[in-house]
Amino acid sequence: MNIQDFSSDFTIFVLSQDADLGSRVKLTLSQHRYDAFFFADPDELFLRVQSEPPHIIIIDQEALTQDLALFAEKIISVSSEIRMIILTQPEHFSNLVAFRKYNVSLFFDRGQETVSMQVLFAVDQICESLYRLYQNENVFELYQSSQKEFSEIQKKIAEERQGPQVRPFQMRIAEYKMSESKEELLQKFYQQSPKQSWVFLKYIKSIQTYISVSHQNMEPSWVEGLSFKIPTDVQEFNSRVFVGDFPDSLISYIKTKWDVSNLKILPLTFKDEIEGLLISTQDISADVAEDFSLMSLVYQLMALESQPLHLDVEDPLTGFYNQLFYKRVLDKEIDRSKRTLAPISVVKVAIDSFAEIEASQGRVFTDEVIKKISQVISASSRLPDYACRTNENEFSLVLTNCNRKGAALRAERLRQVLKTESFSRSGFVITVSQGISEYPSLTRTAQSLDESASKALNFISSKGGDKICIYKAPQDHQPDFQVNT
Repeated sequence: MNIQDFSSDFTIFVLSQDADLGSRVKLTLSQHRYDAFFFADPDELFLRVQSEPPHIIIIDQEALTQDLALFAEKIISVSSEIRMIILTQPEHFSNLVAFRKYNVSLFFDRGQETVSMQVLFAVDQICESLYRLYQNENVFELYQSSQKEFSEIQKKIAEERQGPQVRPFQMRIAEYKMSESKEELLQKFYQQSPKQSWVFLKYIKSIQTYISVSHQNMEPSWVEGLSFKIPTDVQEFNSRVFVGDFPDSLISYIKTKWDVSNLKILPLTFKDEIEGLLISTQDISADVAEDFSLMSLVYQLMALESQPLHLDVEDPLTGFYNQLFYKRVLDKEIDRSKRTLAPISVVKVAIDSFAEIEASQGRVFTDEVIKKISQVISASSRLPDYACRTNENEFSLVLTNCNRKGAALRAERLRQVLKTESFSRSGFVITVSQGISEYPSLTRTAQSLDESASKALNFISSKGGDKICIYKAPQDHQPDFQVNT
């Protein structure tokens, strides 16, 4: 996913009385298609918030005439969904940690030349998390709506069953609901009209083509290899198909292919997407059309039930992201790093002598150790960081906008803190080894970033552990861009 594809959906307010700073931040956001607005007056901004709440507000603390806490409280009293980023002097950073309760996500040094790019990076992160949240909520709402509609139909059926006659479709919907797959559902639909000719053209989005996948009462030569590639603008074409306005190119292709003059087409949809087309060479009766509506509803319910509301990316023991998510996010963050010219580091963390500890102390104890280490990592992580458990005895920390020296400082703090932690077995000392690598100064790709951090970890583990090792780049390495060290 690239949040830049959806950035125009997000509104950002920038508050600063420094015209140069405010305009730079606003311009950077606008260049990346965010709907950004610049304000110099806090009162004017607050009035706008009351009428049109934004998703994020970037606040230059020097522009405020009142206490930051009071201003933040006013903002979240309008909408608790608004996130805030603070631009301030470095000496105020320690005080701002407590402002997380006011939806303050991040804070940056307002005097940094690269502050506008740092803000863009943070906005990308926040908007991506908001987008995922909104998507999950939309899917859930759609699922609830479909379930409600389905329940109303079932209620109607139950009421009609008490009457003198039972309409034919009353049992069909129950049969449809028992289908174990979409393919089986389509076959049951065919069986309800055994004399009707049908072909189902499934839409394959990746190749923008409709392909025949099933049929009934059709000549095999008509449907074998039948496919239609969209010849024009895909979005416009499918938008017309979605509402039943079938383009001439599609109609002409099928009529010519089959040498027929009569075609009836029913679009099968899910959410705002085309799933495929049911095509017949015969007129469609009211009963068949009604039956299609029932089948289509069950089809959408099946699609919603099979679509997870939360990605399966969580490690159950620690609550950290898992290996699958780690690989995805590393690719994504490398792309973002190239765009924002901000470094990204990976720190690999492994418990020293893990196999020996597990053999002598048992799995319950090592699980306790892993959870304790994950808690220490969480306590020291920034909002834009990603903490992942990528192996039984391995954590992988993706540190965005962080060079290798910054990563080494973070790793050393973690190493020292763990030495002070107590575990259930009195006197038992846990140490860790850590391997570090960085893009772009040391590596060129997501894969090499991961592999080089692993090499550094394996090397230092073999030397006795309880140490940190930074990967050394090959002599011929040419970074994609220069990073301040």
